[in-house]
Amino acid sequence: MDYKIAYKALAERDIWEIADYLSDHSMPAAEKFLHDVKNSVEKLATMPLMYPKIVSHKDYRKIAVGDYVVLYIIDELAKEVLIMRVVHGKRNYQGNI
Repeated sequence: MDYKIAYKALAERDIWEIADYLSDHSMPAAEKFLHDVKNSVEKLATMPLMYPKIVSHKDYRKIAVGDYVVLYIIDELAKEVLIMRVVHGKRNYQGNI
């Protein structure tokens, strides 16, 4: 059974802010970022456990997408993957989740 994918409003804002920033420098880079995030997240519908847990936040998992990290949690009861944040990989994101 596939999992439903849902985005927190903050994650959606993160994605569009990153894409907007990238588009100021390179439209192809922005398009690639959006494509890569979408493809990575879509895989979670069938394989939500495929990415590692964050050691300091055991409910969270992360996907590396280029220079960025997609943070998500799995709700087994609801069969839902919830995308929580999308942040730059060099950012101290573990202190902000």
